[in-house]
Amino acid sequence: MNKLIQEALASKRETLLRKREVLRITGLSNSTFYNRIKDGVIPRGVPIGPRLKGWPASEIDAYVQSCIALRNSQQEGGTA
Repeated sequence: MNKLIQEALASKRETLLRKREVLRITGLSNSTFYNRIKDGVIPRGVPIGPRLKGWPASEIDAYVQSCIALRNSQQEGGTA
């Protein structure tokens, strides 16, 4: 798990991640990232400035965990 996410979870304090960090953590491309937001799969960012947004680390971690859970359920069901 990402060190920033671990620190946020340990301290019970929410950390906002910038888009670059979210893309690094998720491995998504810029266009896929925005498509997932449009589709409601990834929550919209939190405004942190006039043109800046941040994404709560807990929400990005939940997204990653849901991807892992989906993969695991597909493997158990016999589909790849």
